[in-house]
Amino acid sequence: MNDQQLLQFYLNMREPEAYQWNLSPRSLYLELETRDFFSRHFEIRDGMKACNIGIGVGEWDDFISYSLHGSGGQLTSVDIDQQICDTFRFRQEREGHTNPSTVICNDILTCELPQVEYDLVTMIGSALHEIGAYTQTFEKISEIMRPGGYFMYMDFDKYHKKEELLALLPKINMEIEHVEEYKRYSSISFYCMKIRKTA
Repeated sequence: MNDQQLLQFYLNMREPEAYQWNLSPRSLYLELETRDFFSRHFEIRDGMKACNIGIGVGEWDDFISYSLHGSGGQLTSVDIDQQICDTFRFRQEREGHTNPSTVICNDILTCELPQVEYDLVTMIGSALHEIGAYTQTFEKISEIMRPGGYFMYMDFDKYHKKEELLALLPKINMEIEHVEEYKRYSSISFYCMKIRKTA
């Protein structure tokens, strides 16, 4: 990864189709509500260890890392795509991110993570849809969380109905604490959940 490749990454985000979506009310609404849900329902504690599954363009990871900054918290960001990981790591370095992620390029279902138990795990957007292993993914999330830890989950109705997860949670020692649904735009109806590991 070098500056020229990073420049191409920025330019790709400004391609007409992508940029029109990024500037659209629907895109801004999705980002606003997801970040607002996190800000209202999750407390940042000193030394918190967090893990995000699925980096994408990395803006959610940036948001979580900045949220942890000042508390001594650290984020581990996991994605299976080598180019995504390399670009994200290099971008945070070149932008001078004040609390950069520890980037793990691997399959979340099989990889060993540096932190044994996380206080917070997040997974948003199409990450679960792209992983394609519904029950196994949530079992892994439960496995890497400490008892009493929290999971922030956001997904689209078109990918997975929230009722699927509500039925699964008791089997993996997790319980729902709060859920909000967002249906202002039917084409991107989605929901956010705050989930606690019980044991």
